[in-house]
Amino acid sequence: MDPGFDHWLTVGFERRVLVVVRTVTTLNRLLDVLTLFSGDHRVQTVFTFDRDRPAILGAGVPRLLERLGVAVIPWQQAIATEFDLAIAASENDDLHLLRAPVVLLPHGIGHQKYYPGSSVVAGLNPERLVHHGQVVPALIAVAHAEQRDQLRAASPEAAERAEVVGDPCLDRLVAGAHRAAEYRAALAGRGKRLVTIASTWGPSSVLGQHPGLPLRLVAELPVDTTTVCAILHPGIAAAHSSWQLDAWLAEAKQAGLLVIPSETGWQAAVTASSCVIGDESSVSLYAAALDRPMLMAGSPSPATVPGSPAAMLAARTDALAADRPLAAQIDDAIDRHVPGSYEPVAKQAVAVPGQSAELLRAACYRLMKLPEPRGPAEFSSYPVASPTRTEPVAFVAGIRAHGSRDVLVRLPATEVPQHLHHLHVIAHHTRASLRELSAAAVVFTDDTEVDFPGWAAAVLKQWPDAQFAAARLEDRCLALDRSGRRYELVPGSRQADPLAAVSMLYLGRTELEFGRCRVSVAIRTR
Repeated sequence: MDPGFDHWLTVGFERRVLVVVRTVTTLNRLLDVLTLFSGDHRVQTVFTFDRDRPAILGAGVPRLLERLGVAVIPWQQAIATEFDLAIAASENDDLHLLRAPVVLLPHGIGHQKYYPGSSVVAGLNPERLVHHGQVVPALIAVAHAEQRDQLRAASPEAAERAEVVGDPCLDRLVAGAHRAAEYRAALAGRGKRLVTIASTWGPSSVLGQHPGLPLRLVAELPVDTTTVCAILHPGIAAAHSSWQLDAWLAEAKQAGLLVIPSETGWQAAVTASSCVIGDESSVSLYAAALDRPMLMAGSPSPATVPGSPAAMLAARTDALAADRPLAAQIDDAIDRHVPGSYEPVAKQAVAVPGQSAELLRAACYRLMKLPEPRGPAEFSSYPVASPTRTEPVAFVAGIRAHGSRDVLVRLPATEVPQHLHHLHVIAHHTRASLRELSAAAVVFTDDTEVDFPGWAAAVLKQWPDAQFAAARLEDRCLALDRSGRRYELVPGSRQADPLAAVSMLYLGRTELEFGRCRVSVAIRTR
């Protein structure tokens, strides 16, 4: 870095750390490790990426670095400057050009995949780890001793630099395991389940095998009991474009699908999940390590290393049957899950659980020739994720029989056929489509300031097939029918959406099983 710039600095740091970013996925991993330097005024961190040799799936890196507000220097400046430490999570940059001891981390949970079309294990390419007979990294971090054996088979000399340091991401996930209910409430809503699609990239992934699965899930799972979220590998958007991915998911998102940003929040979503629908990926392995109920929706990938933890997980997890109703399969996966059933897989993937912060911090400060900070090295839990949730603007509702019980079920209005008794449509008066409003039995508003009598009369005149106009308030619902009778509907449970009371009025019922409780409605007429 320019020595003249030092005159403008405020804090007199002692060491410079360079962070080499290849993809959004590698940046996620590096940010976990960088928390070990938090609060140490002796360390200045700067970032770089090779704009002239970008990764094939490297789209999004400049935008994310700018959003983080970090110091970024050009690659040519980075390789011309001496640093006290460089940290990378991919061997595919020209790390041999760096003037610093390099710590190389895996960009996922161990080394589970081959590079496409090759037999070279991703992260363990001997042609990148050794340059002109010299091992490039000063330290190659592995999560388990078996990964060191993998490395030894590929490059015996590089294996001498390998150290078992566990997995930073898993240790952070475990540090937040007790916050699962908090995470779930923020993502799904209080009292609801969170069903998570976790898809890696490529044709064998969940999305590659079942591109229509996100829409099917939101269409088949009741909105009052379940929220569906999607954790999608950044490589999907990098290859197809973010715009295209949004376009493909537009109908599912309008129906309530919650898409977790690739750069943050997916860790809280995994922790919060009631069930994960996954594939042969790191996110699925993290879900297994957290003992989450799972179903597999990807296909066996030729890129997955045989006998790896990812392959083991796929072999012992039930597959989602796309030709059967989804809700029952998810219920079965949750109800039949045996706690601890994935423990052998987790132990095969990661050794020294809970020790990653201690081992990594000691190694980094040793390479920087700097005493470690006082106090224990530990990873904090991930923050609560709060991406914007879109509530469906139109529902289909009706009765579904469960044995001798009648249950009120509400589903997003989509093109997926629904099989409910006394089916009726509820549509928002401005945000629903003309087709939904034309078919609606109930037209509603969330405007608490509306002049309800006048608004409701106008709505019933505008939509002649609607039987009720309704206003959803915080704890009750107002309704007007075609005879001019006004109702005040008060659900007897705080968990119940007041708008559901209008469906009960439509059905002529004052008590029904709804969501996860039995709800009675007090009906007052005016």
